[in-house]
Amino acid sequence: MSLDGYVADREGNFGWAMPDEEVHAFVNDLERPVGTYLLGRLMYEVLTYWEEPPELADEPPVIQDFAAIWAGADKIVYSKKLEKASTARTSKPCGASRSSVRRASPSASSTFAGLSARKVNSSFASLITRGSMS
Repeated sequence: MSLDGYVADREGNFGWAMPDEEVHAFVNDLERPVGTYLLGRLMYEVLTYWEEPPELADEPPVIQDFAAIWAGADKIVYSKKLEKASTARTSKPCGASRSSVRRASPSASSTFAGLSARKVNSSFASLITRGSMS
């Protein structure tokens, strides 16, 4: 796993981590209260798939549920390499601070998930670990 949470094997694949339906439903329940995802570039690029998954109507309800959870959350991407975010409800602020997250996310009072640890100072990391901006 990279510092920003990117989980791929040596060939760049992450199919090894595919959960079964029961685990996926459990993770969906954990993700449901997330109002804002804080992401590094690599994990963001992986998750952009969920913006418009192909043939979503043919997928199991647990997959459709996750797509709705992703679409309903704000995304903040911390990256110097990503020029422009390609998904809705996504911002790319300069730097990582409490105020940049508050400005970038309309749901800043919500639970946060994920983070790019490379450029995050320890107090900000502690704040995100607690999952609160108050």
